[in-house]
Amino acid sequence: MKEDSLKIVQKDIDEALEMVESMEKNLSQQSFSKETVKEKFVFLSQKLQELESILKSEGIL
Repeated sequence: MKEDSLKIVQKDIDEALEMVESMEKNLSQQSFSKETVKEKFVFLSQKLQELESILKSEGIL
């Protein structure tokens, strides 16, 4: 895997994990609106699509 691609993948993974941790914390406090939950899931979906694209271009998937 190219060094640049590896850095991008790591950044995307870190962002996705931060989002999941934030959602978990806020959901346990029941402070999310439906719109906020939707926005966060859309963000996660986009990150996963970006990761999939990079992994496919590197021949991993």
